[in-house]
Amino acid sequence: MDRRTFLKNTALLSGVLAARPWAALGDTLGGALPGTGVSRTSKLGASAGLSLLTTDLHNHSLISGDADGDPGDAYRQMRAKGLDVAVLTEHAISGKHHGELTCPGHVKGGCHMVEGINETDWQTMKYLADIANDPGSFVTFRSFEYSTPTVGHVNVYFSQQFTDALHEHAFFTPPAAAELDRVIPGTDPVVDNFALLPDIAQMRFFWEWLASAPDREILGGGNDGIACFNHPGEFGDFAGFAYDEAAGPLVVLCEAINAERDFFWFEVDQGRPNPLNACLNAGWHVGFTGVSDEHSTEYAKDGLARGGLWATGLTREAVRAAMISRHSFATLEHGLRLDVTANGVPMGSALTNPGTAQIALDLDRGTGWVGKELVVEVIKPGESAATLADSHVVTVPAPESGPLELETDVSGDRWMFLRITDPQRSPDANATGAHIENGGAVAYASPWFFDSV
Repeated sequence: MDRRTFLKNTALLSGVLAARPWAALGDTLGGALPGTGVSRTSKLGASAGLSLLTTDLHNHSLISGDADGDPGDAYRQMRAKGLDVAVLTEHAISGKHHGELTCPGHVKGGCHMVEGINETDWQTMKYLADIANDPGSFVTFRSFEYSTPTVGHVNVYFSQQFTDALHEHAFFTPPAAAELDRVIPGTDPVVDNFALLPDIAQMRFFWEWLASAPDREILGGGNDGIACFNHPGEFGDFAGFAYDEAAGPLVVLCEAINAERDFFWFEVDQGRPNPLNACLNAGWHVGFTGVSDEHSTEYAKDGLARGGLWATGLTREAVRAAMISRHSFATLEHGLRLDVTANGVPMGSALTNPGTAQIALDLDRGTGWVGKELVVEVIKPGESAATLADSHVVTVPAPESGPLELETDVSGDRWMFLRITDPQRSPDANATGAHIENGGAVAYASPWFFDSV
């Protein structure tokens, strides 16, 4: 199905969605995690009353123009695969107001790929998300991806309004023009010269939009939403991750793993700084999540990243509150339960620097992992690269056993997070030093932020 056919058949599709033929397939909040039978309840007292939700907060459908999946089928597949929370985050590029005038056909593969969603799409996305949302069993909500060529991509969740790169002065830049050869072969002798020019795109206009009220005149605003840094470093580093005071509290997540890609190592072989280290050093207080960023017709594939989120319930309100708490993790292992505290404070939290952090770690992935050796890497700030401060070899305990206990010195540090690796998993091709021996990533626990060092 192409995009034009989809829009013509929206009414028919809504009837199929309303019937919810997949309703019996999704696991409910009270059950175990699908696939491994792992309990959703943490062993850590700080998480009493919370349950673990599995999430995928970044996906695309044919509405985006560069993806192929039918959105109704995407929701069905993601629920059937055991996800508790899943969203479609269609691209917002340059079509907010003029898309329907300049490209009335919205033909997939045509100008819509450049424009991204417009206002009609935005209302369709709300309609489809509302129909698919089923509190207590499956939660979804309207979202969009602010997509620029060279400054970076940001997902915005729950907002009434959306904006795009053109309206926020981040659409056409010299470095973006230098990439035209990918679209128009043979232009490289000309467009290569653009790469030598400075990048005039900025993030400040988007941050202003995000921090503004929805009823702001002309462009509106998104401060009723919350945001996530997507695949950090790819398509730009958000103007060097420069912190914005007004927007800062609304940016609550960062993708540590996108699809199968570990962004701890993204393009460090090209001399670029570790993006997670750069983001946290700049002052952003973000939790970590994992996403599949799907563009095909098959969603929630095995082997692609997911997120874990500790929440009081399975409703939009509870999910939003949990995202804001940053009590989350990213993982490549479906059916994994991970919860961590430092001095009794959950991951994703701010606390006064304790000097020494007593870490309690709850880790379970079913009977097949009992006795398995993993490595807990303690990651702290560095200049261009994060610092591997400690490596602890641990054995996955039995479900009836207590949490694992570790200790690390955090004196003088502004933040810390844990990176769980498997020595039997191949390390990232860009891994260096002890990271190579520690193997490939299994999960990232969200950071702790030390307000006083």
